[in-house]
Amino acid sequence: MKSPGRALDTLRTLCLSLPDVTEAQSWGHPNFRVGRRTFATFEVYRGRPSIAVKVEAGVEELLIDDVRFFRAPYGGNRGWVSTWVDGDVDWRLLKDLVRRAHACVAPARAPKRRPRSPGDRARPRRRKGG
Repeated sequence: MKSPGRALDTLRTLCLSLPDVTEAQSWGHPNFRVGRRTFATFEVYRGRPSIAVKVEAGVEELLIDDVRFFRAPYGGNRGWVSTWVDGDVDWRLLKDLVRRAHACVAPARAPKRRPRSPGDRARPRRRKGG
C-alpha cells in the first residue's frame, strides 16, 4: 500500500497551483476550494485513502463505468466521483479531472483587453440619457 500522505501532497500541490484556490479542513478532511465552492477533497473512506472531484454533467456516468472510480460517498448524487489512491493511480487522468473540477466551480474571468495601439481609432462615447 502506498502512503496516503504522498497522494495528499500530490493533490495539494496540484490544487494550490491553480488560480484562487484555498485549502480548508471540513468534514474531517482537506477540501480544496475556489471561493466557497469545493472542487476536490481528500479523505479516508472505509479505511482507504481516496480523492473526490466535482465533475461535469455527463462525465460522472462515464467515470462510474470505469472500475477505478465510484460515486463519492457524500456528494455522489450531486456530480462527485471518487477514486482510491492507495494503489496504482493514473495521475495524468486525475490531474485532468482536478483541472476540470476547478473550471466547473471557478467564476468566469473577464477576458483581458488588448492594449490599444496609437493607430487604433477612438470610438465615440455614448452620452448618458440621450
